[in-house]
Amino acid sequence: MKYIHVAQANCKNCYKCLKVCPVKSIRYKDNHVEVLDEECILCGRCIRNCPQHAKSLTNDISAIRGALRAGGRARVAALAPSYIASFGADNRFKLAGALRRLGFDAVEETAVGAHAVTREYARILESGKMDNMITTCCSSLVFLVQKYFPRLTPQLAPVLSPMEAHGAWLRKKYGADALIVFFAPCISKIEEARTSPAHNISGVVTFKQLSEWLEEEDISISSAPEGFFGSDPSASAIYPVFEGITEDVRANLPPDSPVFDRYSFLSLQGAKDVVEMLEEMQAGRLHDCFIEAGICYGSCVNGPEKPDSGYMPISTALELRRYLKKEEKNAREMDLSSVELARVIEPTPVRMEIPDEKTIRSILAQIGKTDPSHELNCGSCGYRTCREKAIAVYQKKAELYMCMPYMSQISETLANVTLSVSPDYIIAVDDALLVRECNLAAQHLFRLTRDKIVGRRIDDFLDPYDFAISIGERKDIPLHKVRYKKRGITVNQTVVYIKEQGLAIAFLHDITKEEEEAEELGRLKLDTMEMAQNVIDKQMTVAQEIASLLGETTAETKVTLTKLKNLIIYDGKNEGNG
Repeated sequence: MKYIHVAQANCKNCYKCLKVCPVKSIRYKDNHVEVLDEECILCGRCIRNCPQHAKSLTNDISAIRGALRAGGRARVAALAPSYIASFGADNRFKLAGALRRLGFDAVEETAVGAHAVTREYARILESGKMDNMITTCCSSLVFLVQKYFPRLTPQLAPVLSPMEAHGAWLRKKYGADALIVFFAPCISKIEEARTSPAHNISGVVTFKQLSEWLEEEDISISSAPEGFFGSDPSASAIYPVFEGITEDVRANLPPDSPVFDRYSFLSLQGAKDVVEMLEEMQAGRLHDCFIEAGICYGSCVNGPEKPDSGYMPISTALELRRYLKKEEKNAREMDLSSVELARVIEPTPVRMEIPDEKTIRSILAQIGKTDPSHELNCGSCGYRTCREKAIAVYQKKAELYMCMPYMSQISETLANVTLSVSPDYIIAVDDALLVRECNLAAQHLFRLTRDKIVGRRIDDFLDPYDFAISIGERKDIPLHKVRYKKRGITVNQTVVYIKEQGLAIAFLHDITKEEEEAEELGRLKLDTMEMAQNVIDKQMTVAQEIASLLGETTAETKVTLTKLKNLIIYDGKNEGNG
């Protein structure tokens, strides 16, 4: 069942979820991540640590709300002991009142179930039948062992979790058909309740969901009328505090119990420490230990679905301890002897194909790691080692380019090659107008090596006007022509302002030769036009002279022809005789 939704639009390739996931149950593909449900232990670390809030819990509680409205059976709210840390000790009875306003008939504390579990842990320890015993209150811890350390399932305490033990007791108290809703800061409890053979819990609502639900119903805890609980406080409410379980078990053993001579009591918090403990146990290095193990650092008071996103395991633990000390005189333990607490935990190993050594080395070689000495194991991709990442690539859970050092090396190489072979002058200047970088072409222009250029003011080399404008106004300077007379060059220049680094990077494309050729072409055009004008002027002179000559000849011809005409007409007689 899918519980963790990823908003792909918000996922920004930071690999943070991979880095914090203790079992790497995440597939990275096409620049986005996907949580692999069959491999996930539902610790919620990916949700809590995602800086872009791209992941969220999918837990539809509409059926629970509908069942509350339907009525017809007892409706019971069961609160995990960590509710004190999430909602405050002073709001204890007000929270009970707010839950009743939501429609619940009764409000109970699951610390009652925790006490029954403590007594069962103590009984098993006194029997001496187990080599090591790991507590099974944390569902994510149980899933971790079942899926990734299946050979260690016999080391898990064969006891119901406090949630399940309390649920079984509540069914006896309120009826087999009662609606029993468990409230907790855990995601994994949702899956535990769903897959439990007994189905003692009807549904799970996280504390964060409860806060949102109350807000939707316009119910304020601080102004809600005080309610009451169905049972007295239990000293086992110490469970959600780090070392709380071992303290409670010790307190429920006789001072002279042989358990203290045989078993060492250990408390571990956080996935990293728990995994290391399991690895050592699997290697046969741990024996005769009672181990309180919780996947959340700070234990349950710091669960992933508490109402706020703050990380305050110390102060919240202190608040819970102070509450318990104050309520110590009111503590009354309920008798849950009628509840069968035995539990069978079967291994459910994750099936993953592991490549052979030749395939692993082939994958590593594709990212430049042709020798084990090239494996940096930096963890920037989210995997602990380069080999683990190569195996994930083989399993189609990761992609080659997720290797940050390799991609950085490629980018640096490309940048260096581009800077080296680019014919353009590239110069980077900081907000003090000091040169911070320049390429080979710029070094040739200034006739200096890089170390003689970097750190000096740009006005030692070029007119700083465009650089000063870009830095001062934090803006780009668009492409335009600039003539640097002292350098004897003309360039097409653009300046790009990089806000994050406070740098102005100038790109100068040398067009001096083109400009000189254009000037020469201009001069040639002018000379040609002058020559053409001279030819035209000469031609006009000749034409005028020809025209003048033609004019005189035409007049003489006209006189001669007229005389000839008259001779013919008048036969040589005088034109005037009648």
